[in-house]
Amino acid sequence: MSLLGPIPFAVFAWIAGGTLVLAIGAYIIKMRRRRFEVPFSRLWQRVLEQRDANALWKQLKRLLSLLLILAIIGIMLFAALDPTLGVVDRKARSVVILLDASASMKATDGDERGEKSRLDAAKDRAKHLVDGMGGGDVAMVMKVDGQATPMSRFSNDAPMLDKIIDGVTASDTPADLTRALGAAADALRDRPSPLSVLVSDGAFPEQQLSLVRWAPAAPGAPAPTPAAAPARPQTWNTRNLAAVDLSSIDVRYLPVGHRSDNVGIIAFNVRRYIANKAAYEVYIEVQNFGQEPAHRQLTLYNGDTAVDVRRLDLAPGQRIHQIYAKLPATVDDKLRASLRPVDGPGGSDPFALDDQAFALLPAKKKQKVLLVGSENLYLEGALLAYDNIDLVGRVSLAEFTANSGANPAAADVVVFDDCTPDTPPPPPTSLLYFHPSGPASPIAIRGDVKNPHITEIDEGHPVMRWVSLSDVYMDRSSAFTPDARKGESTLAFSVTDSVIAAKRDGKRKILAFGFSLPAPGRDSATDLPMRVAFPMLLVNALDWFAGDTTDLLTTYPTGSRERVPLDGVVGATEADVRGPDDQLTHTPVIDGLATFYGAQVGYYDLAAKAPDGSVLARIELAANLASPEESDIAPSAKLTLGGAGGKQLTEPEAFAISRSQKLWIYLIILAAGLVLVEWITYHRRITV
Repeated sequence: MSLLGPIPFAVFAWIAGGTLVLAIGAYIIKMRRRRFEVPFSRLWQRVLEQRDANALWKQLKRLLSLLLILAIIGIMLFAALDPTLGVVDRKARSVVILLDASASMKATDGDERGEKSRLDAAKDRAKHLVDGMGGGDVAMVMKVDGQATPMSRFSNDAPMLDKIIDGVTASDTPADLTRALGAAADALRDRPSPLSVLVSDGAFPEQQLSLVRWAPAAPGAPAPTPAAAPARPQTWNTRNLAAVDLSSIDVRYLPVGHRSDNVGIIAFNVRRYIANKAAYEVYIEVQNFGQEPAHRQLTLYNGDTAVDVRRLDLAPGQRIHQIYAKLPATVDDKLRASLRPVDGPGGSDPFALDDQAFALLPAKKKQKVLLVGSENLYLEGALLAYDNIDLVGRVSLAEFTANSGANPAAADVVVFDDCTPDTPPPPPTSLLYFHPSGPASPIAIRGDVKNPHITEIDEGHPVMRWVSLSDVYMDRSSAFTPDARKGESTLAFSVTDSVIAAKRDGKRKILAFGFSLPAPGRDSATDLPMRVAFPMLLVNALDWFAGDTTDLLTTYPTGSRERVPLDGVVGATEADVRGPDDQLTHTPVIDGLATFYGAQVGYYDLAAKAPDGSVLARIELAANLASPEESDIAPSAKLTLGGAGGKQLTEPEAFAISRSQKLWIYLIILAAGLVLVEWITYHRRITV
């Protein structure tokens, strides 16, 4: 007999014990007969004085009632464990069905006529396998894509397993075969006659197929020395440390798929020009994985507008690169590359997922910059050297204050040079301060520092890229006290004093330098404008304000976990990610990096949140298949695990006839019979 209940035995023991205690307690505190004296007859007084409750027969009847109740409870609890006869049959098997649901299983060549997908064909083969199990066999269904997900527990309920198999859908990720085999091995550990059946098209990279060990390591055997390793020690380390031990498991393979012809986009990147951020170029890589010439139409879209359309003629196995140079930026930030079929032979393929690729380009325009303060040729000259800004003018603090902090020039960035207005421009205008002062400072000031020397900078912040300030001279600087709860952070320290700080204020960004720039009439001094770091700081700051902090904007591959930098966001603890299917998931934020896992190709929206739930920043992401191994959809009729000298997998043999009998239905009938007996004996006043 085997107990196949879904509840762990330890938890079940606690539940059973608690139920029995409650039953016995309820029996003990059972209401007894109420005393009711009739004062008109002494005969009734004599009857009430009899202590028949202590009689031996009365105690036996009450004990019989308790035992009957406990028997009913015990039978029902035992039935919940799903006791089964016949599972210990030597012919019975424990099976893990590894159902491949990776991207390549979306190919529409599951049958000769191309009317069903590979996944549909795999489902049919998996259900045929389940329906052929013996009465004592049990099976678990595990979905294999970028992760290994158990879809059921071990069971011999064929209709239930068939329903689970029907509910499996293919994802847009490559398959992680190594993880799936490891999960199957763990699930089958210590089970009788373990069997793992892989239902797949066999489109796996050679590296995953080789990470299998069929022979167990000898106990106490010394590890091979590096001198005895092959020519590539790294390969030896990988195969021995990450290999899955399948020495005690029978692994079989059920192949699906017929066609191998496919043309797909395997790379799609966008890059802005360093000299002209208002233009960009696109890189697209396309490969023909078939054995025959292929023809396609490649279209590049910016939003819904077709930027370029061209015909591609590819030889068998050919990989071509397409570069679109000097494309002008538009308001729409979404780019898409599309492969379309053409008429004639070699004009189409059964796998459409890699015919689309997505990328994001932040909308870029010249930033309008307004200077507030006295004349400063150092600052104005550095700004004029940057072609991607439009210096709309300079006004004095009095003129700016007269407008009550309004933004008359509709500037994207306002620079306050050695002045601090009481009312700054409202968001989304970004602000740059040199030597702010007083209570109106965007970041609180605790005092001045004389002759500061920058000892540490935040190299991970976009403003500090490629900047060195260790030898910059300053005669004095304000010392900030940033508050991380307000989105404030320090970018440069003088020992422990914060002399450069940044802040995210809702939809805008603020940058504050604690020192003044040299100008006529000022008694402060610094040699920063004389150094290469000064224009680089301004360029980095303006790029950060615009949200353009990287020169190469890459997309993320599906099926792998990536760390996404949050562009200087401070105080975020988690992020909400909304995918192309509008599904919302949550991901942690650690050290300013959010973990991103793309399960579908398309555009994602990531919202970084503070502990109080407020949104600190929003970032758009794009995910593509970008996997040459997955786009190579050629099915494998035979599969070998373990590399050279490994084991070739065959189809599973027919299951042996084994008998199994579920006992829970009989136990429930028995419990119902005992309940009927209890009801009759109670109302016949036999047990009361």
